Amino acid sequence: GVFGVFYYRSANPKTLSILSHFLPVPAEAITREFATGATADEICARTIRGLHALGVNRVYISNLDPADAPERLEAIERAVGR
Repeated sequence: GVFGVFYYRSANPKTLSILSHFLPVPAEAITREFATGATADEICARTIRGLHALGVNRVYISNLDPADAPERLEAIERAVGR
């Protein structure tokens, strides 16, 4: 199978609330991560590493801004360590 990872760009409460109407949103966890100074790329990479630890090797990332998607993907890939 393939698993999707949502790229949270921020912990904006209004945005997270709206998103929760469409998909499960771990709003408290996302907010805590951003509050520690983690970047969106780091949070996404951490999620992917967690999936890899569970044996999931095929993931896609949704919600990347098309204008900088190649740069974001490179940064995430470096952070994942693959």
